[in-house]
Amino acid sequence: MSLTSFLNALFKRRSENAVDSAVPATKPHVSPTNSKAETVDNGVRMHIAAHDPAFPAKREAAVGIIVAGIDAVAQAHGFDKKAKSWAKSGDLGTVSIHLQRSRFGFDCQVNLGFQSLDSNTSGPWAQDDFVPLERFLLLDVAASEPLALLTYLDVYEDPTILAKSMRILSEDALPWLLAHLTDPNASTQPMPQRAAP
Repeated sequence: MSLTSFLNALFKRRSENAVDSAVPATKPHVSPTNSKAETVDNGVRMHIAAHDPAFPAKREAAVGIIVAGIDAVAQAHGFDKKAKSWAKSGDLGTVSIHLQRSRFGFDCQVNLGFQSLDSNTSGPWAQDDFVPLERFLLLDVAASEPLALLTYLDVYEDPTILAKSMRILSEDALPWLLAHLTDPNASTQPMPQRAAP
């Protein structure tokens, strides 16, 4: 079967049943015409979602779930909610959590920031304003774990997948980040990295 025929058949099956557009990439999709499981590529899922009239509502529901998860963790660590972020100030500056939504509207990423009162920044802050949450996983795990990007359809379909990201945020990332408020050498300390979430 040619690639074009395969995609046409896949899109036809997906358009016949709009609920199929919420199938996460991590779960095999069993087509009604073929009992063999097939993994759906995220590129295909994005194309299907772009043509699904229910996707904007699913996306906003997923964003609400993600914001609620971050809000619970952030408040437990003393952060205040701002318009599009969470922040906490201390003697040495302000630390923040940001939810960066993809410009393509399919996923988002959790970023951590530190704005020092001192103009001399070091560590990861000397290179970039934000540290993505994925930096708290070992490289080989980060490549295989869906932690870096929170795909809206995955969160909409199964909100429990957010638990891994929130556990790493709460137990590893925020304690390291909050140390920047009181310890001038915190940025030179290594980030805690998990071998497996």
